[in-house]
Amino acid sequence: MIYGFTYLGMVLAISTGWFLLAVLKKPEFIEKPIEQLKNKIRPLLSSKED
Repeated sequence: MIYGFTYLGMVLAISTGWFLLAVLKKPEFIEKPIEQLKNKIRPLLSSKED
């Protein structure tokens, strides 16, 4: 019985973590490097369809 509650708690904790990462506004020190990486990768992905 305790394993079921432990498993449920683990699933809820992971789901909450993913929800927070996906939905809430990220701090500047996380958002800025991600935007820079996207801007570097975008030309490589879009120029291949010629």
